[in-house]
Amino acid sequence: MEQTQLVELLKSLSPDESTNFSQFIKLSQFNSSRYQQQVILLIETCLEHLKHTGPVNLTKETVYSCVFPGQEFVDGKLDKVMVEAQKVLRTFLIVGRYLREENQFQHQLDLAEEFRNRRLQNRYEQTEMKLQKSLEDAPESYERFYHQYQFEYLKYDLETIHNKGKGDLNIPNAIYALESFYYNYKLLLLNQYQLQQKIAHLSVPERLQQLIDDHFIPAIYLDGSRLLYTQKEIFELLKKSAPAPAEVRQFFNLLQENQHNFSEKCLSDFYAFLRNLCVLAVSANYENMDMAYLLHEIHKDNLERGFMHSENKISRSKYMAIANNALFIGKFDWAYAFIEKYKDELHEENETRDVYRLNLANYLFRSGKFEQCLDSIPDSSPSMLYALFGKRLELKSLYELKSDLLSYKLDAFKMFLSRTSKKIMSDAQRQAHIDFANLLYQLYSSPPGNPIRAELLTKRVLEKKQSAEYHWLLQKAQSLK
Repeated sequence: MEQTQLVELLKSLSPDESTNFSQFIKLSQFNSSRYQQQVILLIETCLEHLKHTGPVNLTKETVYSCVFPGQEFVDGKLDKVMVEAQKVLRTFLIVGRYLREENQFQHQLDLAEEFRNRRLQNRYEQTEMKLQKSLEDAPESYERFYHQYQFEYLKYDLETIHNKGKGDLNIPNAIYALESFYYNYKLLLLNQYQLQQKIAHLSVPERLQQLIDDHFIPAIYLDGSRLLYTQKEIFELLKKSAPAPAEVRQFFNLLQENQHNFSEKCLSDFYAFLRNLCVLAVSANYENMDMAYLLHEIHKDNLERGFMHSENKISRSKYMAIANNALFIGKFDWAYAFIEKYKDELHEENETRDVYRLNLANYLFRSGKFEQCLDSIPDSSPSMLYALFGKRLELKSLYELKSDLLSYKLDAFKMFLSRTSKKIMSDAQRQAHIDFANLLYQLYSSPPGNPIRAELLTKRVLEKKQSAEYHWLLQKAQSLK
């Protein structure tokens, strides 16, 4: 039974949800089938078994004896009870989701419709005024534009019911709200796609590229929404191969000037775009330290605001990005303090703490502690991204230590790249690491003190700016002189 949808859903419940569900199943308006009592017994039996740690041995025969005590096992009889139990559990989850605090506007909107349908005009008008006030007081957010459209459509719907051939039926307001909602969500998706395209090197479908090239927003909507205007600025920056540092700073200033106009969620999203714009600017020119310093300041600010966390956890990618940028600009003490401070707040960290150890290894490498770095690199990694990062750290450390193992490890890495499935690694990612391996081999094979060889290698590195570890390779090539 462990593989049934019912048990899987029950396992996902928090302790508080399990307690609430135990009470919920006793409500006849939700548990009203002819198997009402059997559903209660089934759920109580399953929840009691799931309280215990370790493997759960929930056989049909065991559960059947609890649900139908003293009765002989009949194949298929328990299945009917399970179907009814699943219905009650799904209802519990849907009701719980609907009643969340963030759905207060929807509650009031539905209540207004109920008042209207029951011809309680005064109550309807009072609720409509509350809805209007909540919209006026709310900061700009994607949800607010959707709510505004729902509100205007509600008023339009009421006007059509009592259409006396006078007035505009609230159609102009409904259309304006619909268009504002549409342009905001459309830009949100286009911006996310453009960013993803740069990260994953996607081939843009022709119809989508045309949509990006021809995208136009009427001034009436831009003038009426700081949120939409800010999204349009992101859109224009992402259309470029890499934003200019001055443009990124200008967008940073725009966010600071308007941050009180946006909801916390929207402001957090905008700062995420800003961080990515900084990364794009730095990646386009590693000599542009100004952007890396700006990114560090944004990281510190966003950590204090809680923008880097979700449910009190920080993602592995953000953890690495923050530490790596701090190390890149030479903030070693700050990076080490950060790595240690947030190691227990990592999302989906495993028992061997591989993400923490990999970031610690990166710090040790940047600090010149190459042997300690090698000791800290984990044997396994939670994803291909971290596996590649660990392999690069190992190869770079062996190079710095002038280890005889480098040649062997480099050959093994090349073999790894040639055999790795394209489903796991993109063509661009594979090529970046092939270039890294080839350039590192040339560095390893070149004795120092040869200016001609150093100049040749420097030129080759400069021709491979998309290589993994480009900045480090360039430094090593230049140091051969």
